[in-house]
Amino acid sequence: MNLLERDDLQEYLSGCIRVERADDHLLFHRHTERQIEYYRRMNESWWVRSRCPAGIRIELVTDAMTLDLTGRLLRGSRQYAGIDVEVDGHVTGRIRIDTSEDSRTFRLAEFSTQERRQITITLPQSALLEAESLELAEETQVNPITNARVPYLALGDSITQGMDASSPESAYPLQLAKIRDMNLLNLGVGGHVFDPDALDDELPFAPKLITVAYGTNDWARGTTREQVSETVAEYLNRLNGTVGVGARLLVITPIWRAIGEEIKEGGDLVAFSEAIAQAAGSITGVTVVDGLSMVPHRDSLFVDGTHPTDEGFLHYAINLNRAFD
Repeated sequence: MNLLERDDLQEYLSGCIRVERADDHLLFHRHTERQIEYYRRMNESWWVRSRCPAGIRIELVTDAMTLDLTGRLLRGSRQYAGIDVEVDGHVTGRIRIDTSEDSRTFRLAEFSTQERRQITITLPQSALLEAESLELAEETQVNPITNARVPYLALGDSITQGMDASSPESAYPLQLAKIRDMNLLNLGVGGHVFDPDALDDELPFAPKLITVAYGTNDWARGTTREQVSETVAEYLNRLNGTVGVGARLLVITPIWRAIGEEIKEGGDLVAFSEAIAQAAGSITGVTVVDGLSMVPHRDSLFVDGTHPTDEGFLHYAINLNRAFD
């Protein structure tokens, strides 16, 4: 059975607000059509990265003997892709592969006995996926996983998207969602900045928790502290008045990066982050989280001095969870 052909496919998906069907494949989307069109007009890199299925998971209960995913893993924000597989809460499979224009089939799971198992497939955060089929062999039953989890919206840049973890499960929003049993919608887009126009006031998702983690790209592109303060206030006020109504809102200032002591138009990264914190802290209902306390300031925890490794992301998730106490 090809799960992707089911009329109720959306019930098997988390972190996915819509599915786009083409002639021979489908795309899993975490952004609205309006948002993706906005990214396409504004910045090709944003457009590509917004279409990577970061944080999207396929969740099912089945007695199938094998699961095979067929499709094309195309270059998105990186030339590699990762897919993680959990069976009954245990990570049993991890695929790490270079992207390619070719259609390929990946064996995600194989069992020697036929019994009901809870299976979660986490899709790549840094590659595009054109999915052709998800074949379940010898199944007698398949059902979606139904959990009343707290809806969590993660907004941010490449670090929120999960770059540059080798495992899509390692990204801090997904780790936090697992720790706190939340239903994640990850709208992180690599290279993005505080940008009120990228918000969709009619996002079909009603979060109870929102984290906002921009700023490092604003700083790198030469934004002044005065400019970012104004944009932060505009962004948060719009968010509070639309999608964020009734939600707890946390703003995470930029995490450490190796070049953070460089002086740019907004000063060094610490001074720039303080401007973000002051602007965010002036908005009613906003909690400011010190990004510098999220990941230890060690080169070994970063791939390139900016993006955390899998281990670095684990520190991020653990320390962010402490901010709720």
